[in-house]
Amino acid sequence: MQQIANGLSTGMVYALIALGLTIVFGVLHVINFAHGEFYMIGALCSVLLTSRFGFPYVLTVPVAALAGAVTAVVADRVGVRPVLPQRDGHSLVLITTFAISMLLNESVLATVGPGPIPSPGIGSGVISIGPVALSTQRLLVIALGLALVVGLEIMLQTTRFGRSLRAVAQSAWAAEIVGIDVRRIGLLSFALAGLLAGLAGALVVPIVTFSAAMGQHAVINAFVIVVIGSMGNIVGAVVCGVALGIVESLSSIFMPTEVSSAIVYSLLLVALLVRPQGLFARRAR
Repeated sequence: MQQIANGLSTGMVYALIALGLTIVFGVLHVINFAHGEFYMIGALCSVLLTSRFGFPYVLTVPVAALAGAVTAVVADRVGVRPVLPQRDGHSLVLITTFAISMLLNESVLATVGPGPIPSPGIGSGVISIGPVALSTQRLLVIALGLALVVGLEIMLQTTRFGRSLRAVAQSAWAAEIVGIDVRRIGLLSFALAGLLAGLAGALVVPIVTFSAAMGQHAVINAFVIVVIGSMGNIVGAVVCGVALGIVESLSSIFMPTEVSSAIVYSLLLVALLVRPQGLFARRAR
């Protein structure tokens, strides 16, 4: 039960990262290799503001989310929009976003080093529920993650932006015919993805400590989640993200971390062979 509870908090972070990745794919139909670095930038902002400038941790969370969104917008302007209209533009985006990922990673390595850099979080308190003990930071991750997932679903279903985003995901041509600014929706989808990733980085960094390589590990897991859950499907990203966190946490009881990671990739291979369209393809939007 303790490992399931720990895995739930980790899985909620995975879900937030995968949500951004699947939103961008659903709207623009591109795979963004730089998405993990948005998560890393959010974690870095939180760490620097708390450890070097003395800001309260709670105040750094929205700043980290904003930093992730701004980084995503810059990446879209520099590495996605200029190449997307070209022939084989969707394939070129893979290369340009990979280059942006390397640029951000190497820049952080050159300025702050590889880490690890600790972050205080909201405190060292522990809350016990029966046999399960969770730190206040893990409880914050679970509670805020659930609130964000519910809020995102409400936004997609009830707001004008949400309806426009779903319309562009279904057919950009038809959406443009009825007056939706497709380019603006694409930019906002990138910003939303970066915001979710930056927020996830700020939430998890007090638990795992910061390192410049944390984004690369996160984006690999995010790809596993969105492929198994169906590319572009929000429900699949959340369910598979939480499930992956729990599976990783439970498997770490019986085997080394490297072996548990191999199990995750084995699940990906099985999913591609058995159901390549993803487990939630029928619910895709």
